[in-house]
Amino acid sequence: MQQSAVIVCSDVNMLPAACCTLLSVKRNLSGSAVEFLLLGIDLKPNEIAEVGNFARLHDMAIRVLPYNTPDTALQARGRWSGATLARLYMDLHIPDHIERLLYLDADVLAVSPVDELFTRNFQGKALAAVDDYVMAFPEKAGARQRKIGMREGGRYFNAGVLLFDWSACRERELFARTREIFEERSHLFENNDQDALNVIFDGDWLVLGPRWNTQTGLLPFVDRPAILHFTGRKKPWQATVPWVHRRMAKHYIEDLSNTPWASFCGQPSMAGRVAGFFSHLGKRIGGLTRLARTRAYFSNS
Repeated sequence: MQQSAVIVCSDVNMLPAACCTLLSVKRNLSGSAVEFLLLGIDLKPNEIAEVGNFARLHDMAIRVLPYNTPDTALQARGRWSGATLARLYMDLHIPDHIERLLYLDADVLAVSPVDELFTRNFQGKALAAVDDYVMAFPEKAGARQRKIGMREGGRYFNAGVLLFDWSACRERELFARTREIFEERSHLFENNDQDALNVIFDGDWLVLGPRWNTQTGLLPFVDRPAILHFTGRKKPWQATVPWVHRRMAKHYIEDLSNTPWASFCGQPSMAGRVAGFFSHLGKRIGGLTRLARTRAYFSNS
């Protein structure tokens, strides 16, 4: 049987959210044997211990892979986050026996069964992913692809949820090649390592339906989302939780309630809730053209 794992990269700031991400996957697995990995960025021993405490509380095992930001990556700190950079180096830390790897951003939650991902046929590709929100706007997608050196007319994926044939990635040294692209062109990459990965996998990835990475802007158009991706600056665990994700806040509150991380979750005031609703309504009304184009693209994906 193929050895599979789920991995999240996190520094101390996102550690509670990252652990909730892994827990959400565990809850949405029925029969798949999957390891849970956390690439811990510059974590201290007590912070690693808190991950172990969280895992025991929820009857799971999370293996922390210690990661120290390398000198070659430190140059870009300030423009790129530590977690973004860490993803480019995770191949150096993944255990050798792993053959299939599901990478998730720390602002992701699985909300329905995900076993299918661990049996999906890659059809000869090393990666399976979901179109980025920008694909609904061909002029923007084309401009981005030209700038970073991709072929025109292709597809551009969102890197928040990535399913890898990890054996193929190792054999073809795809992450080493991605790091080379990063070092050569990082000044062109406004979307961080997502751009670098798209250059390396250009035209050579399997397209998954949007339910496997339902980005915030896609939420109104995706039936039965399996994995929610809270794109944007405001997150469900914050007091400024976006209206569209207000129901998801309870997952973080409940999962972190009996841990030292309980204060990670902000509680919006009633005034804040009302303001959030009207802000959401205003964006919907003000962006009707954008919504129509997004619906047209992703409803047919």
